[in-house]
Amino acid sequence: MEFFWIYDLPMVVSFILIVGLITLFSIGGIFIMRPFVSNWWSGHDNNDQIAFYLSAVGVFYGITLGLLAAGVWQNFEDAKDKVTTEASAIAALYRDVRSFPAPKSDSLKKHLATYTHYVIYGAWPLHRKGITKTEGTKLLDDFQNELYAFEPKTNREIGLFQEALRQFNRLVELRRLRTSSVNDGMPFVVWVLILLGGSITLIICWLFNIPSLRLHVTMNGLIGLAVGILIYLIIMLDYPFRGELSISPEAYQQVYEQLMQ
Repeated sequence: MEFFWIYDLPMVVSFILIVGLITLFSIGGIFIMRPFVSNWWSGHDNNDQIAFYLSAVGVFYGITLGLLAAGVWQNFEDAKDKVTTEASAIAALYRDVRSFPAPKSDSLKKHLATYTHYVIYGAWPLHRKGITKTEGTKLLDDFQNELYAFEPKTNREIGLFQEALRQFNRLVELRRLRTSSVNDGMPFVVWVLILLGGSITLIICWLFNIPSLRLHVTMNGLIGLAVGILIYLIIMLDYPFRGELSISPEAYQQVYEQLMQ
């Protein structure tokens, strides 16, 4: 989905815009189709047949939309777990390198603290714009060069060095998983199917011949509102690092404030 500007809007504004447009579409079609429906169904009651088709389409579309919402939520939670796990790896690595002999431990801790600070205040704002290429790679390279320059002399130092290497490799892997999740949204064709299915469902609702215009508008408005809310939820969760509902760098902040400061 290419309408990334939606994520830059305040949540209230984006909610009103998306849900309001879908609800307006659901209600507006009544006034367009009502004159034709009155002529088409004149003297006939086809509401039962229309209700049957609406039920069939609604079941298929509702199940599909529900499964997509559940899948998007699971992807959001998986991305959140990646962030938490990476922050834990940073904390474990920091604890390992602070046990190195001075001055090597001071240098490694400084490099790691710089990287963590950059993730919070440098990389995260870029992630919210969909940018994955950041200075974090260079900062990790600097840490790696400093770590590889260490020459352990005792069995204790050898053990610490091996554990630090293991944690560092794990951190690199987790960082790669995080950055790959920044622009990991549903394909455009899926969004076409979502919007097309929703349009078909709402268009079928226009075909009912209901004498009371107020009742027809109310019912269509509620259906459009329900469909709009679910679509809005999917949009907001589709890209885990964008918008006000995005994943926060709180896990890194806790590590930085509680361990590195």
